[in-house]
Amino acid sequence: MKTTLLQFFQFSLVGQVSFTVDVAVLWLLADHVALIWARIIAFTLAVLTNWLCHRIYTFKEHATQDAKFKEAVQFSVASLLGLIPNVGLYWWAISTATYQTYANYELAPVAAMLPGILVGHCLNFLLSKHWVFKGKSDNVVDYP
Repeated sequence: MKTTLLQFFQFSLVGQVSFTVDVAVLWLLADHVALIWARIIAFTLAVLTNWLCHRIYTFKEHATQDAKFKEAVQFSVASLLGLIPNVGLYWWAISTATYQTYANYELAPVAAMLPGILVGHCLNFLLSKHWVFKGKSDNVVDYP
């Protein structure tokens, strides 16, 4: 059984991968759609990446083939709950930012992501550990 600290470390590593997806998608879309839509699309793709990586790595011993759909739904709900502070803090940051706020204004949309990601990360870890991937299953699988 993994310790909570080890799980949080692994959860954070997966979070870094998902953060990369999140930032890359936001950056690619920022000049083409409204920033809030770019943020929501980026977040959605990061959630998918997160769920798949957590099944394979962080919570592998709790991921079962039988519970795959239920787990995906629960993870999506947990992520939507994490979306509230994530997008809320992002909206606040971009709506209060000025050209003087950031040394490089082109980085402003990405810098504005950080507070929401931090709060959402902690909330998602708690929900994933205690709700989505709760308990040990006998039906362990090695794939997403």
